[in-house]
Amino acid sequence: MPIGSVRIAPARHAIQPVISKNRLSFTLPQPLNLLIEIENLEQLFLYASLPDHDAPSPTGAGVHYFAAGQIYEVGELRLKQNETFYIEGGAVVRGCIRATSAANVRIAGHGVLDGGFYRRDVDGRRSIVLEDCRDSRVEDIIMIEPSSWMIVLGATQNVLVRNVKELGNGNGTDGVDIVGSRQIRIRDCFFRNGDDCVVIKSLDLRDDREDITLDFTRDVEDVEVTGCALLAYSGGQAMEIGHELCSNSIRNIRFRDCDILGVHGFGAPFGIHNSDHATISYVLYENIRVEHHCNKFLEFRIFRSRWSKDQQRGQIRNVTLRNIQAVISIYNPGYSLSVIGGCDAGHTVEHVRFENLRLNNSPNQPTI
Repeated sequence: MPIGSVRIAPARHAIQPVISKNRLSFTLPQPLNLLIEIENLEQLFLYASLPDHDAPSPTGAGVHYFAAGQIYEVGELRLKQNETFYIEGGAVVRGCIRATSAANVRIAGHGVLDGGFYRRDVDGRRSIVLEDCRDSRVEDIIMIEPSSWMIVLGATQNVLVRNVKELGNGNGTDGVDIVGSRQIRIRDCFFRNGDDCVVIKSLDLRDDREDITLDFTRDVEDVEVTGCALLAYSGGQAMEIGHELCSNSIRNIRFRDCDILGVHGFGAPFGIHNSDHATISYVLYENIRVEHHCNKFLEFRIFRSRWSKDQQRGQIRNVTLRNIQAVISIYNPGYSLSVIGGCDAGHTVEHVRFENLRLNNSPNQPTI
């Protein structure tokens, strides 16, 4: 049948499709990660990458190497200090990865990590957990079929997540959970998640299931998310701080140059939900492009929720939204809203600043 409407996202790449009856073609100016939506068809994700020139030797010391052309069922694989987990393009590894109190851990390759080895609500496991790790990297891999959170950085320091592609669906399939960590960089990733895409928390997860061994209720500081494309497919926020924030301070958080491809369900592109006692301060959203949102545009709140761990409430201070562009569809007016609200006179949201917010490229259009 003839091809109808087509969307190629992120829109900032300005990829122009050529349609001829049931054939769609286009040219990429460089390696790109794209979402392709064709009317009446399932979403298609295209990941175009350069050859990997940084692959380790398959027989190198501390290297777990999974060669192309095979599916490997590993269950839980634990990495130690200075070890590398590498999935070659064309290989699929089914299971989960763990590292505890280790430095210089690397998870990489252009292959697929399949979390479907475990079953949701039966023996579900988080796909990657790095706890009390430092100077480590997760890069280039494709992650699919999660049964829970996809990447957890718990009590870690100086960790880079770069060019990771995720396909999650369903509640609880968060993209990256940064929990009680500092000096974290999330760069050039492409996430489709059923819940929050990038989320910052501070809480103790040891009673939740067996794959967490340490307390993550530490302050969060110096987190930067840059160049990412985010799609919250079923619910949750694209960029979230909260709900569980059981430390004293969450500060110096920066989201820059990101594309919000869509936020469906009850979530928002910009979310800060302080349900515990932390003081959240110095949060920057800069050069963010929102291609679709539905229920809310932003929600910054202090309140008691079903996720609360503390009896005391906290604060939100000094949040800046600068150079924000949002597409407003015919479905937004009258339905989408924004919420900024404190808990009481002693627990407030203060100093939220908007600089150059454009809706449909009109500065400060009073639609939200």
